[in-house]
Amino acid sequence: MGTFGKAKYIKATKTAPGFSRFDPLPFFRREFRVDQSEVCSAELWIQAPGFCEVFINGKPVTEDKFISPISDYTKILWYHVYDVAHLLRDGVNTVGVITGNGFFNESFQSAWKFHLAAWRDAPQFMLALKINGEDALVSDATWRASFEASHIIFSHLRSGEHVDMRRKNDAWMYTGYDDHAWKYAVERDPSEVTGELRLTPCQPVRECEVLRPVSICKVESGYLVDFGKNSSGYMEITLTEPRGQEIVFRYAEEVDERGYPKHNQMDNPLYYPEAGWKFMVNRLIASGKKDIFKPKFSYHGFRYVLIEGLSRPLRAEDVRAYFVHNDIPRTSDFTSGSDVINYVYTAGIRSSLSNMFWSLTDCPTREKLGWTNDAQASCEQLLINFDIVPFFKKWYTDVLADQLDSGELHSVIPSPGYGLDWGPGCDYFLFELPTRVYLYTGDASMLTDAIPHFEKYRAFFRGAIERNYEFRLGDWLGGGNSKVIPLEFIRSVYYIKVLRALILAKRLANVFVEEDECELNAVTRAFTDTYLNADGECTVNEQTSCAVMIVLGIYRSKEILCRQLVRAVERDGVRLTSGMIGVQYLYDALSECERPDLAYRIITESEPGYKTWYEYGATTLFEKWEGVNIHSHNHHMFSNVLGWFFKSLLGIAPCEDAPGFARVRIRPQFIKDLGFVKGYVDTIRGRISAEWKYEDGGFTYTVTLPDGVLGEYMGRELTVGENTFFAKYCERNKKQIERRIKHVFHQKNYVQSRR
Repeated sequence: MGTFGKAKYIKATKTAPGFSRFDPLPFFRREFRVDQSEVCSAELWIQAPGFCEVFINGKPVTEDKFISPISDYTKILWYHVYDVAHLLRDGVNTVGVITGNGFFNESFQSAWKFHLAAWRDAPQFMLALKINGEDALVSDATWRASFEASHIIFSHLRSGEHVDMRRKNDAWMYTGYDDHAWKYAVERDPSEVTGELRLTPCQPVRECEVLRPVSICKVESGYLVDFGKNSSGYMEITLTEPRGQEIVFRYAEEVDERGYPKHNQMDNPLYYPEAGWKFMVNRLIASGKKDIFKPKFSYHGFRYVLIEGLSRPLRAEDVRAYFVHNDIPRTSDFTSGSDVINYVYTAGIRSSLSNMFWSLTDCPTREKLGWTNDAQASCEQLLINFDIVPFFKKWYTDVLADQLDSGELHSVIPSPGYGLDWGPGCDYFLFELPTRVYLYTGDASMLTDAIPHFEKYRAFFRGAIERNYEFRLGDWLGGGNSKVIPLEFIRSVYYIKVLRALILAKRLANVFVEEDECELNAVTRAFTDTYLNADGECTVNEQTSCAVMIVLGIYRSKEILCRQLVRAVERDGVRLTSGMIGVQYLYDALSECERPDLAYRIITESEPGYKTWYEYGATTLFEKWEGVNIHSHNHHMFSNVLGWFFKSLLGIAPCEDAPGFARVRIRPQFIKDLGFVKGYVDTIRGRISAEWKYEDGGFTYTVTLPDGVLGEYMGRELTVGENTFFAKYCERNKKQIERRIKHVFHQKNYVQSRR
């Protein structure tokens, strides 16, 4: 632990206590002296496995929230470094720390077994204050700690936070406070700390948006506040209530006709014993004076907050909500002539942001867990829409650390040991993420560095196939596996994908791959022999199976499979029947078949589906197509369609043979009923924008390329800057006849731009 010098992890009690409704978070403090005239630089190094807030002379050292990042704490300990020179003063200074529980000390029982985690311990932190590069203060047994001084009397990340404002006294943060009644901190035995310290490489969690109430209604049990949009985060309230008055805040994505939270089975006792007390509930005991409250170490998924216990009317100016997530910038925009498509895009973006919490979580409500099947489905659209590579690199480090010696991976990462049998629908994230990062950025390092992990997983997966092991996850539809897609089909497809990714990584690393290619050819032949009949059609006559084989290029005749897919879609009434795996391929496959109109109809007409959520007034994406009254209303699982908007509708996609947008082959898909589309992507080589509009019997399409990007459209080289084309719409066969009408740049300028 050289970076932290002689600092030790310190805590207020030797062991983590069992669950209790009264479980105050410990406060820590330490005074130290500074000669301000000698301070050239001052950095505060902090690692807190269950989160913390740090104050110097009463002021927070950062606006970042929920530090430090989650991980398997027996393997990785992420830390932050902050410049704090501006907070120091000449003479005696005081550092104060509040520690949380997070996933490090989740004491209540749940299906995910964090209460049994090997890393579980009392809330703690390690800190080093370096002035001019030398340790001026470190965490050790000379610090003082107190539970009695804490007004945060209960706090759990996935449950809620309760405060007794009668106990609140911020004087402990300042110099001169009498802490003789506080106990000395307990140093953790260094031999117990097995995790590797790593500097956090990604954007922090912050309060990224402030939401004001769109309505406040008096209901039978209190006041119902509607913030208008589903979000991850929490509410802040300012109130003055009689001393000892208890105010309860019940968070919800949906409410019933009485204004009471509808948790749609997410508060099942399997997940949250005593759910009515624990699930997304904050509490405040009033001081009798002006109180301001928002949680420090707990957040929720919500649109509504039901406030119970107020003795006076609630004013809109007294409440606000914060949209809390990793502060990851956007890199795109998109709009179209369809209200449903526009809803899907904006809701997909909001659902994605809502689930950026140190890992890509499934939902901000029930679990807050890094499910890798959801992430596998979404990672391409996330790479298009966000500057997310640093975030992914942090989490991918956790993924690699999670892998067992057997090659297995957990379905949620980090995991206390839960979820080893979900299968490649989750595990393939190990391969999917670095492959997509390479395609979209040209950076092959994640792929090549992971080759040993790929080899271990290949060996595990091969063994599972040889013993015909039936993993839990197939073509999942938010409510069970598709009964028409055999689990063996999904398993075999993923083994082909595993071998392809392994071979790609080895080629980029200049490693001999002939043996791997022989295995891939043999496995592919066996797959086609099983799942293609003599006529070249798929023996599983469903949307998912046909779409997967088309996109992956596993066929004898693409034309035959395309006809089969179109027939299957039409047989199903142009209604979505693919599960979570199938929808990752379906829209792209229909574009490959030159039937984007069918993809458009499925997205905008299929019920239950996106249209159901749109007409319901949703602002995020649901976990289940039929999810109006069941489960999460803020999942990113079905957000991969956003990638189709850019790749097919706008025609902006990287080339596999020229990754990182070194070259683009523009292939827009025109749909008359859609009317128009417009958008852009900020790539590593600059902004690529495109738009088209239907008018005068055809489509006018414009694509703008930045310098350094080679482009091709219908076999023609494109110029830097604007390139405009016209596509005539032929009603008879619904195919577009392309002809070029204009280049903005003259040929001379075009040639010069390529030098």
